[in-house]
Amino acid sequence: MHRLTFVLLSAVSIAACSAAPASARASVVLKLQGNVVRHDANDRAVLTPLGDGAGLGPGETIRYVIVASNSGTSAALHLVPAAKIPSGTAYEAGSASTAAALRIEFSLDGGKTWAVKPLVKVQTPDGLVAKPADPSLYTNLRWIGAKPLQPKASVAYAYEVRVK
Repeated sequence: MHRLTFVLLSAVSIAACSAAPASARASVVLKLQGNVVRHDANDRAVLTPLGDGAGLGPGETIRYVIVASNSGTSAALHLVPAAKIPSGTAYEAGSASTAAALRIEFSLDGGKTWAVKPLVKVQTPDGLVAKPADPSLYTNLRWIGAKPLQPKASVAYAYEVRVK
């Protein structure tokens, strides 16, 4: 389980650019938290932090939250947080938060190419046909920022995966 957490921590990345003068700079830090999502007898979600003895079994859900905080003195422009879907898990369709994003993009090839709805080619009797990829094939996701991250502000991005 610790390996799963480490792999994801090392896979979270960010791209932020700023056109501000050298004295005014954006300084964005990302913090990642993973929680196992289980339900109590009343079907309420109970979150257990990864690493707190939360053993993972097939079919269990993990909710990851990435918090981007700008401690700088200027806005972080073109904020693009990205995360890898950990090995042994599959992205849960529709689980990525959208409030802070203009759009969410997914990759099927480890982040080489991106699309809002990635396509795969499927052989049919009539030849190759492009069809939407099953979300279980996604390897990475990223959020394209809707607006700059202002100084002293934070924003959270969340998504879920299911253990295979």
